[in-house]
Amino acid sequence: MDYRDVFLSALYNVLLTVSYCFTLETKLAAPQNVKVTSINMATVVEWTSPHNPMSNVTYTARYIVSCSSICVNTKQLKCDVGKLPSVFGCYIFQVRAEDQGLFSEWVNANEFLPNKHTIIGPPTVHLAIQNNTLDVHVQAPVLKVGKLAVLFSQVSYIIRYWTEGFEEEATEKKVTGASEDVKLSIKGLQSWSRYCAQAMVVPKGYTNGKQFSAAVCVTNTPVLISCGIAAAILLPLAILAAWLVYKNLFVPTFWNAEATQHSAHQKEQHDKISAISEDHQYEELNEKAKISEDKDCGLASFLAPIQEVEEDYKLLMHMKPAPAFYPNHLYPLCLKNSLFSHLNQPCFTSTQPCYYNVAGTSPELNHTDCVC
Repeated sequence: MDYRDVFLSALYNVLLTVSYCFTLETKLAAPQNVKVTSINMATVVEWTSPHNPMSNVTYTARYIVSCSSICVNTKQLKCDVGKLPSVFGCYIFQVRAEDQGLFSEWVNANEFLPNKHTIIGPPTVHLAIQNNTLDVHVQAPVLKVGKLAVLFSQVSYIIRYWTEGFEEEATEKKVTGASEDVKLSIKGLQSWSRYCAQAMVVPKGYTNGKQFSAAVCVTNTPVLISCGIAAAILLPLAILAAWLVYKNLFVPTFWNAEATQHSAHQKEQHDKISAISEDHQYEELNEKAKISEDKDCGLASFLAPIQEVEEDYKLLMHMKPAPAFYPNHLYPLCLKNSLFSHLNQPCFTSTQPCYYNVAGTSPELNHTDCVC
């Protein structure tokens, strides 16, 4: 062997090693522990991941019957298959990892036969007692695909019942009906005793795991006692309802009228105070001043309620100052609810007291006019 052959052989080995290493680095690790779980024909594919949970690796799951993808680019470690095309047949589910154009190998789960491998859940149990007879109603579990009567040629139930506190003495009976739902009647119950029951579905030819439903209990209360309890509860309610009807039909005729009048009167007073105009205030002040003058020219001022004083103060803030020839301490203030003055009003040239136009809001009067 010459040097040329040795060189080519070495080069080939190097290229093979590099290619092998590159292939290992570009392939993703495949999912592990792929399995299928199914309860009442609801199928879920689950697996574990060899990758870091913080990585961007996603997974795609499918089944081989039609190579239909059921979950694509999911980051979860499970896939809800949904509704299978048929409950009969053999399904092979596959899962692989994906990350930015890199893929792992497909990993297969074990063969899945829905009608054989799915777990049939417990049925639903309802209890009813009448005339010392316990009626146990059992309803078939609801499947995601198909019905029990279609999957299996015969469906039976094992019903287990007992008196509460004596579960070790429970009685079991197998009941087979023409339909998926069955009923069992148990007679000879004791008053005030509490009875419990549960059931398990047993399809013909089904060998997968079976489980009882949760226990349901009911108390055998005598009919007369039940009627007495119902009457004790309903009688006060009936009396209350009758009183409410009477109150709404007869009593409000007087009460509501009085309340309406009182409310309307209060609202009218409030509107009168808040909506009064300046011109109307001036006329009202002059009118009240004249009435006070006719009664007693030397009438002393009096203290109005707090609310009236506040209104007077607001009017006072808008008044013009007294003229120069009229001393302030003698200047009469004509306010909304009262007449304030330290001394009796002067009478100038007239024989009657005069009041200066303090508001100055009326175009009919000016600062030289007097209202006598």
